[in-house]
Amino acid sequence: MFSLRLFVLFLHVAAVIVALGSSLFSTFALTPVLAEELDPTIRIKVVRRVIRRLGAIVLTSLAVLVVTGLLNVLFIGGVSMLLLIKLMLVVMVIGLALYQYGNIGAQIWRLSAAGPSPEIAILQARFRKIGLTVGSIVLLIVYLSLGLTRGADAIR
Repeated sequence: MFSLRLFVLFLHVAAVIVALGSSLFSTFALTPVLAEELDPTIRIKVVRRVIRRLGAIVLTSLAVLVVTGLLNVLFIGGVSMLLLIKLMLVVMVIGLALYQYGNIGAQIWRLSAAGPSPEIAILQARFRKIGLTVGSIVLLIVYLSLGLTRGADAIR
């Protein structure tokens, strides 16, 4: 039977998949291929477009996660210690993602307008490191979410 709670949960999980999947794809598939296959001038042009599009996708997914997460908390009706830990991790992920795309991504965007630069490679390494950190925290959040959906006994 279709219910609003199930639909909100579906949107929540889909947003996690989109945000995490796009970040992991960029880090492990796209970036290495770009580095091996394209000369620096073309690579910078492609990276600029990827940062803009991927940033929009990831940040939109985060917005969907926040809204559906709040609705899920309302559906649950109470806040457990496990949920509080998850929410603190979610705040960390949002902060890191905003820093990653809003600060570092914007710096890469500005610097790359002039073409290849050694500073860009340093920023890209930092961008990837933050992405891996965010991905790791998101996996922990998913694990904690399993505990929330199965009850307190499931994570002992």
